[in-house]
Amino acid sequence: MLLTEQERDRRYREIRKAMEQNDLSLLVVASNAMWTGYVRYFSNYPPHFGYSYVIFPREGEPTLFVFSKIQEQVANKRWIRDSRQSSNYPEAIVKRIKECGGQDKRIGLVGIENISFSIYEHMKKELPGATLVNANRVISDLRMIKSPEEQAIARKCAQITDGLYDRIKEVAKVGMSEFDIYAEMDYFIRKNGVEQAFNLIGTGKYPVAPFLAPSGRVIAEGESLLVELTPRYEGYYTQLTVVTPLSEPTAKMKEFLDVGTTAQKLGVKALRPGNRACDVANVMKDYVEKAGFLYLYRGGHGMGHDLDEPPAIVPEDQTMLQPGMTIVVHPCVMDKNGDGVFVGDSYIVTEGEPEPLNRTPLNTARKAASAR
Repeated sequence: MLLTEQERDRRYREIRKAMEQNDLSLLVVASNAMWTGYVRYFSNYPPHFGYSYVIFPREGEPTLFVFSKIQEQVANKRWIRDSRQSSNYPEAIVKRIKECGGQDKRIGLVGIENISFSIYEHMKKELPGATLVNANRVISDLRMIKSPEEQAIARKCAQITDGLYDRIKEVAKVGMSEFDIYAEMDYFIRKNGVEQAFNLIGTGKYPVAPFLAPSGRVIAEGESLLVELTPRYEGYYTQLTVVTPLSEPTAKMKEFLDVGTTAQKLGVKALRPGNRACDVANVMKDYVEKAGFLYLYRGGHGMGHDLDEPPAIVPEDQTMLQPGMTIVVHPCVMDKNGDGVFVGDSYIVTEGEPEPLNRTPLNTARKAASAR
């Protein structure tokens, strides 16, 4: 389900409209192999090593700079036909800006966290007549609202994620190591067309903080498995976070999961246009704290080409929710000893109730009890 050229044309129209509104003649767009989103949004090319840069003029064709000739060959098959290998990004970027006539114009910098000091310093030196401005928000506002094509890919990604969790439930048992479970996860996602994943795992009596790297720790009787599953399918991430007791859940685990899943439902209920990201965060935080527990983690975030995008589901984020946003809602519940749970799944904001992307029940303790 590759993104189409119609999707490319839609994006370019919206980008150029935003450039005109912000008096930007040209954009310099940067990403790295971990945070690929900005470059991929413009090029449908995922940087897979080092850094990549797009020069995007308001008029004319864009250029993509990559690190190696192999990357150039791959990139030329995507949206930007003018893809070039460069071993000297500062010089290549400035040269292309001058070719586009941008040496005395307002230039927007997108993905500024990936623009090195050497590139910025060279631009300032060689383009003294240009005005360089932070344009992250100009593009991130566009990226937050997913098109019908993007939403369709997110649905498929979430379907794969649910299947991944089903496979974990089939194989996970007391006596297995985290490496054993992670190997099953890797095999499943690759068999189902997943490009890459940011999957986290944790085990213990009350695991609340999963880790990217699995360990050789063996699951003991009375312990639980925590997985945060975040595959990237055709350039889009969705996320599912589930705690699974592998033995009879304790009363304490049942309480954690009851509080956590109830808080999450309250957050999802607030996931509507007209509300703000902070409204979703606050309703969950208030519920968890009134139940006598700590609420220490973020309550969720947007997702798309990057696994963590605006808005952030935190009390400080005033972003208004809009139809088309893809958001994971994942509250945490923790006691003063550091025990707790962390649960969540993904949604698309609509004009009415949010559309759930996952079908996996989050209150695994209740499901286990009912199955018996």
